Order: sequence, then structure tokens, then C-alpha cells
Amino acid sequence: MTVFVLNSTYQQVHFKYGLALCRFVPMRFLLLFFSFMLLGFGAFAQELKLKGTVEGEFNYMTTDHIGRLYLSKGQELFLYSPEGQLLYQFSDLSRGEIVHLDTRNPMKLLLFYPDYSQINFLDNTLSKTREYVDLNSLDLALAQLACASFDNGFWVYDPVSFRLVRFDQGLNVTNEVANINQLVGAEVNPIQIEEFDSWLYMNDPQNGIFVFDSFGTYSKLIPIAGATQMQVRANGLFLLIGKKIVKYDDLNLEPIEIDLPVEDFKSVRIEKSMLYILTKDGVQLYSLRK
Repeated sequence: MTVFVLNSTYQQVHFKYGLALCRFVPMRFLLLFFSFMLLGFGAFAQELKLKGTVEGEFNYMTTDHIGRLYLSKGQELFLYSPEGQLLYQFSDLSRGEIVHLDTRNPMKLLLFYPDYSQINFLDNTLSKTREYVDLNSLDLALAQLACASFDNGFWVYDPVSFRLVRFDQGLNVTNEVANINQLVGAEVNPIQIEEFDSWLYMNDPQNGIFVFDSFGTYSKLIPIAGATQMQVRANGLFLLIGKKIVKYDDLNLEPIEIDLPVEDFKSVRIEKSMLYILTKDGVQLYSLRK
């Protein structure tokens, strides 16, 4: 049974800065650098308060931009409020384990079953809004990754042909990025794609984050390798690398490393003033105390 437990434990988030910059960079640029860091991630300079926990054995966690929490256990999906209260649940025993849910639009969630090459769409109460989309019928050799896109569309990555394909809600191809290896000049092996604010991000742990515009035009590579998890938000790109979160945005001169208050965890998420950490025993919910 899932239990919500209050707790008053406090933890401090630590930052690691490149102090060597002080020897080589003029003071006015250092002041600008630290100002950008404070503006871009000032909230995490505050103390973290463990607000509570959602207890249970879950294998997957994600969140949406309004702070709702999604957890899965096998073929079951659970939706919790920002306070940790169970709101809705969904299950389909005819499909495989739930391992990916795109919450870009909380009113139209994209549930991807990679083992079945199928997509399901759910509303904000975890109710199905249409029949399953069979990606094998859409001229794709293999659908390895998928994510939601603007105007109710979605992207799919096919590793056999090394291409990204965007479909509209009528399942028509609107954009295609062919032969990505040749386009970016590297052998890619992505583990995650995510669209945010007219940009498509592809996380390849070996090379970094490849960035395309919403029409599939290649823009750049963010050379931060080794990320096992990527989250894109308005105030930056958050990457889970080892036991740390690395925050990157175009304003800062270098990424910021954030130490986590828990050593043993499965995944982490950040939403505004909340930090979610999935462990073997459940989820720890931290809020920022001003």
C-alpha cells in the first residue's frame, strides 16, 4: 500500500564552481558569470526540506510541469498530486512494463511501449483518449524512442535507418531527419528524446545532447556526455550524470553540478521548487525552504 509520510529532515544542496577561473578571467566577467548562475538556479542555493515520501516499490518515475508525480510498477501507472496524494491509476495487462511516459502536455500524455512499438494517449485522469497507435504500421523498421511534439504530434527515432520522424495527430509524416549519423558527423546511440519550446533534444551518452529545431533541422551539439537521464525545462537542461545533477543553460559559462541529498537512488526529477528522488523504497519529495 502506498503511504504518504511527513518528515522534517533538512538537507543542503551544494554547488561546485570552477575556482580556477579567478586566475584568468577579468573581474567584470566573473561578476557577470556568478550573476547568471544566481539568476538561472538561485532556488537551489536554498535549503532543501524533506516534505514527505510516497512509499512503495516503483520501477519508473516522471513528473509534469505543474508538479504532479507519475509512478509505475510493472503494467500499472499511478498519478499523484504535488503533495503526494494518489489521484488516479491506469493499467493494461495486455501490454508490457511501463518504462516511458511523456508529460509535455499533462492533458494529453504519451505512453510509449518500446517492446510492442506502440503508443497510447491518456488524458489528465489517465483515461485512454484513442486506440493504440501501432508504430510498425507507419513505415518504421524499429521504434526505439518516442516523445510528444507540438500540435498533438509526436517524434519517433528509428535506430535501423538512423532517422527521426515526426507524425501529426492524424499519423501523417510532417518532418523527417534522415541519416542522423552523417548529418551530425558522429555515430549516435541515443537513449532519450524530448521536445521543449520549439526544440528537440536527443540524449546520446557517448557524445552529448544533440539539438534540433521543431522541424528537424540540426542546430548544435551540447558536449556534455555520460547523462543517463535528461530533463528540459525553461530555466535550463538538467542531466543526471553518475550521482549528480548537472544543470546547463546558454547563459552560464560552464555547467553547474548539484549534489543530491540521497546516495542510493533510481532516478530524479526537478519541477520548479520541488525535487523528486526515486529510491528502492519509494519517492522522497523535497521542497525548497526560503
